[in-house]
Amino acid sequence: MTFQNPRIRVREARPEDRDDVIRVFYAAFDDDVMHQLMHPNGISEDDKQGFGDRTFVKAQPGKRGQPKLFVAEYFSPETHPTFDPETYPDDGSGEIVAFAKWTFHTEPRTDEEWQAEQFSAEHFGDGCDLAVVDAFIGGLNGKQKESAKGEAALFLGILGCDPKRQRLGAGSALVKFGADIADSLNLPCRLEASPMGYSVYKRLGYEALDALDMKVTETWGVKPEGRYWGANNAVDVCGPVPEGVHRTVIMRRPPKV
Repeated sequence: MTFQNPRIRVREARPEDRDDVIRVFYAAFDDDVMHQLMHPNGISEDDKQGFGDRTFVKAQPGKRGQPKLFVAEYFSPETHPTFDPETYPDDGSGEIVAFAKWTFHTEPRTDEEWQAEQFSAEHFGDGCDLAVVDAFIGGLNGKQKESAKGEAALFLGILGCDPKRQRLGAGSALVKFGADIADSLNLPCRLEASPMGYSVYKRLGYEALDALDMKVTETWGVKPEGRYWGANNAVDVCGPVPEGVHRTVIMRRPPKV
């Protein structure tokens, strides 16, 4: 598959990519206010390894919702001057600049099944503020459940891009890669858009359905101070965003047959 940037290649992640995926994730979300609130004491090595354990999960035959982890490699002109996406071997020599974790729900779940799914903050580890994790991640989980109601879909749980390698098209390539798989299965895609990611997903055909508005300033005393918290996102669907509120948008992309 070719992308807008021919020097980007998407492939399934391998165990040896673990350290790079961890590096990209923590670099990508370093300035995110909710990430900072969930980790009030900073990021420890245990936090990093815990994230790696949660992200590199093997598929379990017969289980509903199979995880798939993909990485985007960049083959720069400096390191790979003769790179050709059609002929260059898949040898893992590219620089991992982004990753995406999808969950493939290829069959619909019954009301009993999806309503029984429970979120637990405990596996995030001792270094996290579990109350914030439960309010934010648990809140998103609840919004997504009520919106999806068990429909068969590909769910994009995490998209992380190295901030030092922005504007290469790696994030868009990963989103397109998953969407193309979904289209081949005649399934929609679902995700939760961060304030900065919303416009990208909207451009790629995702539609706003709902939003989780976190009263960050009122609850934790943190102010935006120049950071974008989604003030203009999904206003037509979810209403205006009050000052001091961080908005994450529940989005869905219908299949393109």
